[in-house]
Amino acid sequence: MIIANGKLQVVETVGGGLKNGNPVKVQEVLGEPILCNFTTNKNDHLGRYEAGTFTRAKFIILIDMQNFNAEYVVLNTIRGVKVGKFRVQDIQFLDAVESVKITVE
Repeated sequence: MIIANGKLQVVETVGGGLKNGNPVKVQEVLGEPILCNFTTNKNDHLGRYEAGTFTRAKFIILIDMQNFNAEYVVLNTIRGVKVGKFRVQDIQFLDAVESVKITVE
């Protein structure tokens, strides 16, 4: 059982390809919220891009054991504040504690 401090949503893509010879735009759709516990592994304001600064962030997320596969996820606090959209780096199934550990960046 996870002590939740946030919610995780898988980012899925739909559309794309051709319809009547015209390209169809790919759209992102958020999946159902999954209760999770997340901790900051790294979060700083180092780095720079042309228009200003950006934040580098890395989180470790735990969810209850379930099938999980995603390329991108959206992480929110339990109060609904968006933490950000992150790329999944690693997924580990922790059978001994019946949890899934997800590392995102």
